[in-house]
Amino acid sequence: MASQFGQLTSLTHLNISWSSFIGKVPPEISRLSKLLSLDLSMYGLMFEGHVFENMVANLTQLRHLLLSDVNMSQELPDSIGDLTSLEILDLPVNHLGGPIPASVGNLTPLKYLDLSDNNLSGVLPVSAFNLRQVQFVDFSENKLAGSFPSQVSELSQLSILDLDRNFLSGRVPSWLFSLPSLVLLRLSNNKLSGNFELDILSKLKKLESLTLSNNALLSSTSESKASYSLPNLLSLNLSSCDIIDFPDFVRNLEGLRELDLSNNRIHVIEANMFVKLKELQRLDLSHNSLLSLSNNGNLSLFLPNLDYLSLSSCNLTEFANFLTIQESLRELYLSNNSIQGQITKQERTWGSNLGTLDLSNNLLTVVEYYPWRNINVLRLDSNLLEGPLLVPPPSTSIFSISNNKLTGEVPYSICEFGDSEIDATLDLSHNNLSGVIPKCPGLANIAYLDLHANNFHGNIPDFCVNENNMLSTLNLNDNDFDGPLPTSLANCLLLEVLILGNNKINDTFPYSLGNLPSLQVLVLRSNNFHGQVINPDNQSYFSSLRILDLSHNNFSGYLPTTFFKSLEGMMGLADVDMAYMGDRFQYYTDSMVLTMKGEDIVLERILTIFAAIDMSSNKFEGTIPETVGNLISLQVLNFSHNHLTGHIPSSWENLVALESLDLSCNKLVGEIPSELAGLNFLEVLNLSENQLVGLIPQGKQFNTFLNDSYAGNIGLCGFPVSKSCGRSEPPPEIFEEEEVDSAFGLDWKFVMMGYGCGMVFGFSAGYIMMTIGKPKWLVGMIQRAGNRVLRRFKKYR
Repeated sequence: MASQFGQLTSLTHLNISWSSFIGKVPPEISRLSKLLSLDLSMYGLMFEGHVFENMVANLTQLRHLLLSDVNMSQELPDSIGDLTSLEILDLPVNHLGGPIPASVGNLTPLKYLDLSDNNLSGVLPVSAFNLRQVQFVDFSENKLAGSFPSQVSELSQLSILDLDRNFLSGRVPSWLFSLPSLVLLRLSNNKLSGNFELDILSKLKKLESLTLSNNALLSSTSESKASYSLPNLLSLNLSSCDIIDFPDFVRNLEGLRELDLSNNRIHVIEANMFVKLKELQRLDLSHNSLLSLSNNGNLSLFLPNLDYLSLSSCNLTEFANFLTIQESLRELYLSNNSIQGQITKQERTWGSNLGTLDLSNNLLTVVEYYPWRNINVLRLDSNLLEGPLLVPPPSTSIFSISNNKLTGEVPYSICEFGDSEIDATLDLSHNNLSGVIPKCPGLANIAYLDLHANNFHGNIPDFCVNENNMLSTLNLNDNDFDGPLPTSLANCLLLEVLILGNNKINDTFPYSLGNLPSLQVLVLRSNNFHGQVINPDNQSYFSSLRILDLSHNNFSGYLPTTFFKSLEGMMGLADVDMAYMGDRFQYYTDSMVLTMKGEDIVLERILTIFAAIDMSSNKFEGTIPETVGNLISLQVLNFSHNHLTGHIPSSWENLVALESLDLSCNKLVGEIPSELAGLNFLEVLNLSENQLVGLIPQGKQFNTFLNDSYAGNIGLCGFPVSKSCGRSEPPPEIFEEEEVDSAFGLDWKFVMMGYGCGMVFGFSAGYIMMTIGKPKWLVGMIQRAGNRVLRRFKKYR
């Protein structure tokens, strides 16, 4: 941002929001003492030092101050209360910390106050609720704790109050339900308690949106039976409130459009509960596992505007009758139930206008035809379906029928699937399908193609005949494909994940894939690949690759020195957002199998910050290149079961993220480099069956490894092996296993649980929990991820 702005001393209005300025806000901004309105909102600007405080001290005439997404990384100064003409104070996503200063109460003309998406702590300031002109208050997504102020001034103008995602506790005060202008109230995701009577809501005549989810406010059902209504209420979210009985007052909300009662303990839902809710568009009753949805009388329940219905995880055993008459229904979620039986032409047609249908994780045995002619998303995975594959209607762009018992060949009509859809997905994995894959150009339009764990055979077809294709993930693992790889794979320019393990592919290393700009995961394990992996001429060769698995093949020759130099994706994961691959896409996530800790581990999801190399069980020979030490983001490295000679490179002290190292069953000689003792996150080490000699390094993680890490190296001495080195040795500092997990290493059981539960937690994520030796690069990465929070300006509609 240019310092020349400071020369415009007569300026009264300055708005450069969401422009291309980046860097520091110049201190000269403080010279604009006549400013009435200042808007610097944008990602990439930052305040440093005392620039913000000086600006506040000098710009005392400000009425509007908008700094959304500007990095301030400081506490909000008390001097903010000196801006006594301020009407708008907009400071979301500023990395503000500390308490909200009480001086905000001095801003008596204030109408708009947004401090959301920061790290503010402490209690809710009483002074903020004494601003009689304020209309909008958003303190959501902070760390505010404690209870509400017991008494406040008259807030007759307040229309929006958002306190979502804090740590507020105690009871909700009665004054909150006496605000005559309140339109939106969000108290969700706090620790509020106390069973207030729901009929006090009747005072909020203008209320349009109420969100109380993820609290313990309504666990009792002692509400009044008095008949009352909230005539303007459009949206009601009472999810995760431990509700047992259907809230009686909901029956009278005739204008309600959105109702969320998910994640409760509601036992019974009857048709007459919704008779008056003719405006209802979205209804979520999912995750009420004891729910009894009686079919008696349900056929008369007609909701003419119902567009979205979720009954997932409700212990249903059959399709509800009322589904047959919901003509406006576009999205229906019935997953994770116990719905049995068949879908046949003899059954009554329902959901003819559906665009999305999720029937996954049920007990269906037969789907004879698809009555949903306009379906776009169809999920039938994890049922008991048998027989041949029934190709979905041409309108379908996302089709998952994995984890069933389908047999036979894939019909040629599959070639019409996903035509022109950007994120088209076809998942046929974990069935008993066989035969060859049809050769057709239509498969190139699929972004996510998963055929793994079947019995397909023959050559892999040309999925990318030319560069005009959409393929992002191709998973053919666990089949019987043979022959060479199709050279056309080099045309898959959008390819990110290629998993071809456990087949019979007979080929040399696919050098042509090295030019794919987005390829991050390459798995060729357990095939018949052979020959050398030679050094590339192009320095950007496989530059995005993070996971490489060449294990259990017949590769030979020396490990390629410059090949490892080109793997830039394994060097700089500090600049990568921590998430799961495919998280941007709702219906499919990438998965793979990797050997870690001597076992094949199924990674149900793949972290974007996970890096691994497995070249084990081949015929590689010669020394290990020092260049491997440049791959500082590596977490798993396996060169075991080869014919490698020479020393373990001391440069591996740079592999600061390494958690699993396996060099077993080679011919390595010399001493174990003492520098490896500095690898604070090394959890698994296997150097067995080599020719290593000398003193085993002591301290930190090396004091946690047992004798089997060094078996077969008769020349090694010192803890933990029984052989003494013949000189005075310092007693090893033994760490209890629990201490090791929390202070230095990563609890691998906990890591695997993280993958199974769908948490954004994995190998590198575990570092956050370490109290010793936090890598600066990881801390910086997490901070940058926070900077990318997307403001949802429409969330109040």
